Formats: sequence, C-alpha cells, structure tokens
Amino acid sequence: MSYTNEDVIEVRSISDDHQTIHAKTTVPKDTLLGFFDGKAMLIDLDKQDELDDYWWRQSVHLKLIGRKLLCLLPMEEPAGIDFLNHSCHPNTRVEDQLYVFADREIAAGEELTADYRTFDLVPQGIKCWCPEPNCEI
Repeated sequence: MSYTNEDVIEVRSISDDHQTIHAKTTVPKDTLLGFFDGKAMLIDLDKQDELDDYWWRQSVHLKLIGRKLLCLLPMEEPAGIDFLNHSCHPNTRVEDQLYVFADREIAAGEELTADYRTFDLVPQGIKCWCPEPNCEI
C-alpha cells in the first residue's frame, strides 16, 4: 500500500469515478507527501495491451530495459497519494520515481499535482488537458 502523509493530504471525489488530493493545511516546500508502492513486475511493452488499462495507468515506472519496463503495479485499490493528478504546472515533484515532495509552499485547499512527463518512462500518448495544443502525457 502506498504511503500518504494524511496530516497534510485529503482525498476529494470530484465525480463518481475521479478523485483528487488536496492540501489540508499550508504545506511547506520539501514536505514528504507520500510514496508509491506495489508489486514489482517486468512488463513486455510489446504486450502491454494485455494488461487492464486501469491498472496500467496506475503503474509506477522504475526502469526501462530495452522494450521491457520494470514497474510497480498496485496490490490493492488506489488510495491517497495514488490520486496524484497531472499538471504541466505542478506543485509537487517525484524523486527516484517513488517519493512525492512539495515543490513549493502549497496553500490549504490547493490540489496537489505532478508533471507525469518527468517520471513516467513510457508516455501514455494521450492529449493533456492543459491549454498547450501539442502537449501529450
């Protein structure tokens, strides 16, 4: 199970099938917000379509080895830090593919986001929802 610093993070549902994480209080820069965990697997990228899309999107990429990806797949339903969403202007950073830190002071109530492109080793190939016309994650 991933670790979430519940002293500073709360999960909010914004629709029936989408959660976000927000700062409960003002979060100082460099605060550890959480880290990802799961079952380590070596995935053949030429066969990744055999994986359930939901679980593939939840994977944490650790190392690319040719056409194989060493990754963590969740062992249970996502919770807490697993709901970290993408932004091209994030307020968190992911170090060593696992650890999520506040990249600046974050105001209470602000959604916590990360730039997936900085730690996903295999792009998702989907259009980003930012205003940049050619942005993909």
